[in-house]
Amino acid sequence: MKKSLITIFILLVLVSCGGKSTTVKPTMQTSADSMSYVMGLNLGRNLAGIDSLLNVDMVCEGLRDAYNGQPKLNDEVARAAYLKYMNYDIYERVKHFENQFLEDLRRQDRKFVATHSGLTYKIADIGDMKSVIRNNRDTIRIRYRALDQAGNVVDTTYYRGDTLRLAVGDMTRGVIEAAKLIGKGGHMEAWLPSALAFGSAGCDSLNVAPNTMLYYELWLIDIEKR
Repeated sequence: MKKSLITIFILLVLVSCGGKSTTVKPTMQTSADSMSYVMGLNLGRNLAGIDSLLNVDMVCEGLRDAYNGQPKLNDEVARAAYLKYMNYDIYERVKHFENQFLEDLRRQDRKFVATHSGLTYKIADIGDMKSVIRNNRDTIRIRYRALDQAGNVVDTTYYRGDTLRLAVGDMTRGVIEAAKLIGKGGHMEAWLPSALAFGSAGCDSLNVAPNTMLYYELWLIDIEKR
């Protein structure tokens, strides 16, 4: 296994083994004990948000096996397991994180509801439901702002007071689904799980990283039927 992979693994182990699975407070009798605790504390603060799905007991067992010189996996198998988790299982971790975030959001604000696809939205003004998007060939005029989960602006026409005219089919899957929920003149907020936004590819032109969930505030100004 490459040294960088081993380093990351050991850091995670140190954090996890000093975490919530321990019920007995450590006794710091020497300066080395204190230094060990401070190192674990700092690493814990820095890495607490890296991955909530790690099995803490297995992480600690790996550390003990390394110190005892009796690993259950050889380097080749360990590397394959690491790469699988980081490159393939990431989609499950992203989905788990997004589902938890959106579930918490709906619990805090009961006006938010979810569709089968995972789109989570609330409607401020439903608009004229006699004038709605019928198919992806319709042309619409919209005003919007899009933010990432940290609140950074990804794309917007809102602050300039502009509108954008485009074919419905030219929008991302999540924005299409959202826009079809309101009529002309409607206004809504929507959270798009990454699979409904730019997915694992991201969007270089908007500086959207892969697997990024986005928030949209959307005004549907006009609809032209096709």
